[in-house]
Amino acid sequence: MKQYLNQNERELIKLITFFSKRAEQLIQDGTLSEEHQQLGDACQKLTNQISRHAEVREQVTQKREKLRNIIKDNASCPKCYGNSHLKLIGAARTEKGWKSNKYKCRRCNVEFVWGKPNNPWDMVIFLEQYLLEMAANTANETLPEEVRQQSAQVIEQLQVSLGQLKPVLAGSDQEQSDLEATETEMSKMVHQFKNYLLIEKIKLNTWQDPLG
Repeated sequence: MKQYLNQNERELIKLITFFSKRAEQLIQDGTLSEEHQQLGDACQKLTNQISRHAEVREQVTQKREKLRNIIKDNASCPKCYGNSHLKLIGAARTEKGWKSNKYKCRRCNVEFVWGKPNNPWDMVIFLEQYLLEMAANTANETLPEEVRQQSAQVIEQLQVSLGQLKPVLAGSDQEQSDLEATETEMSKMVHQFKNYLLIEKIKLNTWQDPLG
């Protein structure tokens, strides 16, 4: 979970740890005031909130990462038609609007962008366009009947795939949207409380005249 804490959250946790240790010392000394007790309670409450939020952030991030990785390229070099010497070197947005992986064939020393999307969100766009092409084939009476029937079968398969994929992506997008809304609220709360604790820490370091 720690890797999913942002910088402000990490800094706040460090400050909370500092004040928690100080509270323990005050308890041992028997000098824990009601003000310190309230501060300790607030620190614990916020720590729990940060932990829960980081867990959600981790879950949403990992789920979306898994979704991104469900698309597997079967790329091949346009020159030698092989794939054993391909190296993924990045991504590029194609003219049709989707992101695709960019490869280099080390055998032929050529770079190329694979024609299919590298993520499921753009794959929906790709499949919907392909669906239109297949629908046009089935309606084209100049094509052989065999081609038209094959196009109709492809349409059925695409509709099933899209029917399965779209709800999953919609659910993931909603989770991401909810997370981003919570991120804004948590960011403000963490920022304000961190500044408050920093001021309190400065107060603790105020110099006092040993002669009274």
